[in-house]
Amino acid sequence: MTSVNVTGRARQLVPPDRAVVDLGLSVVAADAASALDQVSARSTALHDHLTGLGIEPDDWVTDGITVAEEWEYRRDQHTLVGHRATTGVVVTVADTSLLSSLVRVAVGDAGAQVRQLRWEVLPDHPVRRELLGRAALDARDRATAYVTALGLRLGAVELISESPIDATPSPAAVAAPKMRAAMADHGAELAVSGGQIELAAEVHVRFAILPSGG
Repeated sequence: MTSVNVTGRARQLVPPDRAVVDLGLSVVAADAASALDQVSARSTALHDHLTGLGIEPDDWVTDGITVAEEWEYRRDQHTLVGHRATTGVVVTVADTSLLSSLVRVAVGDAGAQVRQLRWEVLPDHPVRRELLGRAALDARDRATAYVTALGLRLGAVELISESPIDATPSPAAVAAPKMRAAMADHGAELAVSGGQIELAAEVHVRFAILPSGG
């Protein structure tokens, strides 16, 4: 039986559910032990500030610890100037109203650097499932337009897939967030906005094609 493969798509902008802040801590000292001690002290201070803001221990994770020699190029030669200890903390913030305070205490009090700020939509956000249904309807509309233009009729669904049909499988593009965020410093107060995140769904459907009439 003749068939047609169609890709249906749906998109929608939604506010983010949470923010993820990647903070870095780095200290250079004369020797490795001193560098590690100092970065550990800053890390402890940062953790105390997170607790003070009401951020639970389950909402942050330590992201590696390294200690290495620190070299600088001086007077046409590389010179050992000490040791650098580095660690990071990745904080998930559900209450985005805390972001301004979080950044302030992390940078100002704990001496951290903001390495990255990204916005996320929860995996179980209801719009994700809605988009799948809308993408399937879009596929049917497209297929109907094709066969109608050719004087044919659309038959039953033969196959539905989140991967391209008759092609090398690839991860489903059920939710491919394209993040647009604004973060600006306005004097005493930091304005932080998550903007909108685009969720997208894509489904691939094979329909039977019936001849016109009967």
